[in-house]
Amino acid sequence: MSAVRRIQTIQTLFFLGAVLFWAFPAPLDAEPLTMAHGWSVNPQGGTTAAEEAIAMMQRTVPNPRFIVLFTTADYGEQEIVQTLRGRFPQAKLFGMNVYKGVFSSDGLHVGEKGSLAIMGYAGGNLVFGISAKSVDDDADVTALTKQAIRDAIQDAGMTEKDKPSLILLGATKGKEDAIVRGIDEAIPDDIPLVGGTHCNDVFGQGYVIENDKLFKPGLIVGLIYSQSKIGASFYSGFIGKKKSGKITAGDGRILKEIEGRPALDVYREWSGGYFDDIDCSKESVIVMSSAVCPLAKAIQLPNGTLRYIPVRPWKFNPDGSLNMGGDIRNGDDIYYVEGNKKALRIRAGVVTRDAMVNGKIKVKNIIGGLHIYCGGAAKTLGFGQGEQTSKMVGEIQNVMDGKPFIGGFTAGEQGYIPGYGYFHGNLMSSMVVFSQEEDPAVQIATTTAP
Repeated sequence: MSAVRRIQTIQTLFFLGAVLFWAFPAPLDAEPLTMAHGWSVNPQGGTTAAEEAIAMMQRTVPNPRFIVLFTTADYGEQEIVQTLRGRFPQAKLFGMNVYKGVFSSDGLHVGEKGSLAIMGYAGGNLVFGISAKSVDDDADVTALTKQAIRDAIQDAGMTEKDKPSLILLGATKGKEDAIVRGIDEAIPDDIPLVGGTHCNDVFGQGYVIENDKLFKPGLIVGLIYSQSKIGASFYSGFIGKKKSGKITAGDGRILKEIEGRPALDVYREWSGGYFDDIDCSKESVIVMSSAVCPLAKAIQLPNGTLRYIPVRPWKFNPDGSLNMGGDIRNGDDIYYVEGNKKALRIRAGVVTRDAMVNGKIKVKNIIGGLHIYCGGAAKTLGFGQGEQTSKMVGEIQNVMDGKPFIGGFTAGEQGYIPGYGYFHGNLMSSMVVFSQEEDPAVQIATTTAP
């Protein structure tokens, strides 16, 4: 073979190799997916707490490419973010404030000055995209959410035609239903959603964190694309008591009448006198005890049973109206439901098991998970007073069988119910589990570093 012919052959092979590379990209990451958590309750907060959590995480994941952060408010958030970004400048950071404490596969973590938990992801075939937005009082929150989703898609290096495997959400208090509508309009497919309303220790507005940017008030969306199985669930555990009525006056978050009667009178009657000692004849009263017997929306499942989505009445007003924890609409049916401390405790394990079922994931294939648990429900359990909240975390530990997870307490929860869409509710749990087993129905091809 002549020298010219040899050069032409080499050029042809090089060209064919380039074509094959672009047409059939290499796997996103040859290393298997690994997840590792870290946490701290160090009273110094800030950098000191972040470094403690990082040291714990790095025992298994020394160099994460995606980090989820749950931290209580006023725990040195700026320093925490600076430390995480300084140590892992290439990692994408999704974070938000949570109520009073965090939990993990090691247990409940409630510090004297605050607490934080992180989950680091390395390896695997996951692609991440995140976007956070500031939320002004007069903002079109639905449109803002749709823009955040578009930006998260771009951040992931994907297109709107690519179907994400999971939506993570840090929602703005009081705006959750508008945010959920934005998600539904932007991603109408049946995509698992796991979200919570970020807050401070008195259920006020908290921060959301996108990489090195903090927003208050704000919303944050995270999109995860995965060839491996992901399972999620959204569950309350409350039981209907065959008491319901049609909303005849009310809109947004004010419920005025049920079946033509003041909503408060009907609610008192349905509860069997549970609220008789609350006098709101002269001024509005904030009510925490409704955590075990809220009102609820409902959807009817194919088997005829109702799936309840609690909407908690949190303030009783002199005019007989109720302030609600989620949007209601005139003409809709509203239901009275009940639970108890045991139900609030064991549902954490139920929602975890349900996430595995929905994702068709076996315990041996779980890599890790994230859990959102209602702060009001945790407060009903005593929140660190006694053993009930710790036992709630124990329910998750039992199901996860030693696999790492972190969780935070929120002022509202968001999730999806397969076949019915996305919802915002109160007093609920939302859980996602990640697997090392690939889903044969999903293929992701990208030449962009995730």
